Amino acid sequence: MKKIVFSVLALIVLSLTSCSTDFQLEGEWKDIPVVYGFVSIQDTAHYVRVEKAFLEVGGNANDIAQNVDSIYYDDITVEFVRSNGDAYQLQRVDGNLEGYPREDGPFATSPNYLYKIKANEINLQGSEPLMIRINRGDDLEPVTAETIVIGEIEISEERPSPTVNLEYNRFVRTNWSSELETKVFDVKFIFNYKEQTPETQNEFVDRSVTWNYRSQLLRDENSSSVVTRVEPRGEEFYQFLGSAIPNLPEAVRVFEDIDIQVTGSGEEIKELVEIARANSGITSSQVIPVYSNISDGIGFFSSRYTAIREGITLNFSSRDSLINGIYTRNLNFQ
Repeated sequence: MKKIVFSVLALIVLSLTSCSTDFQLEGEWKDIPVVYGFVSIQDTAHYVRVEKAFLEVGGNANDIAQNVDSIYYDDITVEFVRSNGDAYQLQRVDGNLEGYPREDGPFATSPNYLYKIKANEINLQGSEPLMIRINRGDDLEPVTAETIVIGEIEISEERPSPTVNLEYNRFVRTNWSSELETKVFDVKFIFNYKEQTPETQNEFVDRSVTWNYRSQLLRDENSSSVVTRVEPRGEEFYQFLGSAIPNLPEAVRVFEDIDIQVTGSGEEIKELVEIARANSGITSSQVIPVYSNISDGIGFFSSRYTAIREGITLNFSSRDSLINGIYTRNLNFQ
């Protein structure tokens, strides 16, 4: 499991009372489910957050957020449903006891209810359709959302050696393959090194900085290829290192290696990205519509997969650029 931030959409609802307006924010009470969940075939367990968001007439948003009864349902069933109709019920657990504590903020932090199913109980497969179904009782329609489970992403190994040439004017191609259902990619380069300073008692300790090279990279819908690629330029890499690693005159640093990380997400995240991009810029209204794929509620249910290729090293000329180059020579790499 990757640690994820929950209840952003619920916070939007509750924070409305902090605005100064001339129109009526409060109205007749309505049950509004707030659902947030990502599934991944890499996880050992799948977790979904299900809450309710509403503002009582005359209520105080801060007080409501701290009231467990106001933000959690007492008696609902949460299920994953396969395309053949097979249903798998998730169990309510306390995320604080599962190793996923809720961050301090406007919402009550204990209990921290999540809905969980172990991966081996459902054994999700890449490219299969999956529905989440929430039954609230009281003759209410089930709340549903659908996604396609993201399959494996494979970062290509085009070179017989993990050593790369990252000279300033050189473009280094990074390819990966994925199923066509994977629509959005985030690409990161993780630079690992060891550092010795007086604060570490002159012992070398492991350090790393992460270059978020591409975020929200959309698949080319005009291409049927399963291969996607980026081509970072060597100079960009050193510019990033020069800004990300503190300039400490007393530090001694030794390069270790580089990891490439590619995370792919599904159609729901693509739609979210496109909505945000369509409503930003100089000609936009600057008002981004709330995206949700949850029926009769707000939030989203989607899937993702993260691939990583570890242990990439630099050739001799690239190491020289790291030690003596204009962007990094003051970082004291040896």
